Amino acid sequence: MKNKILILGVAMSGLVMSQDVTTISSLTDSTCIGITTKNKNCKIKIKKGNFCHYHANQDTIKFPTVIIKPTVVCGKNTSKNTPCKNKTKDTSGHCHHHRD
Repeated sequence: MKNKILILGVAMSGLVMSQDVTTISSLTDSTCIGITTKNKNCKIKIKKGNFCHYHANQDTIKFPTVIIKPTVVCGKNTSKNTPCKNKTKDTSGHCHHHRD
C-alpha cells in the first residue's frame, strides 16, 4: 500500500512539474501568404518574412475575385410536361438537358 501511494505521489509531482515546451523553430516557421497562379494559397514553408522566393516581389496580397452565379431552377418542361427540377447556374436559366 505504501508503494502505491509513493508511486502515485511521484507521478502527480511529475505531472505538476511538466510544462508545455514550444521550440523556437516552431515559432518562426510559417507558410507563405502569396496566391498561386491557380488562385490557391501557397503552401511553401518560410522562416523569415511573409512571402517565399516565388512570391517575394508581390507588393500586396492578391485575393482571387470570385464571381458567384445564382443557382436557379430550370425554366423548361420535361417530356412528361412537368416542370424540370434541375438546378443550373447557366445564364440562359436552362439545365444541360434543355439548352439548345
